[in-house]
Amino acid sequence: MDENKPERIQINLDLSPELYETINKLKQQINGDTAEILLKGIILLEVALEAKLQGKQVWITDDKQNLESEIVGI
Repeated sequence: MDENKPERIQINLDLSPELYETINKLKQQINGDTAEILLKGIILLEVALEAKLQGKQVWITDDKQNLESEIVGI
C-alpha cells in the first residue's frame, strides 16, 4: 500500500433517491467525491455538536454579520 495515501474503508449505504441526488449535486458544486461530501458533513455535525455541548449556538450570518438563521435540531 502507498504510505502517502490514507487507508480507506469501503461501505455500502441504502439511500433515498432524494438524498442520492442531493449528494450528487453537492459533489458537482465542490467538484469532489462522495467521501469528501460525507466527510465535510460529518465535520460540520461534529462542530455543531461540540458547540451545543459548550452551551453555544450555530448561526448563519450575511456578509455584514446580520443573523440570518439558527441551525437547530442537532
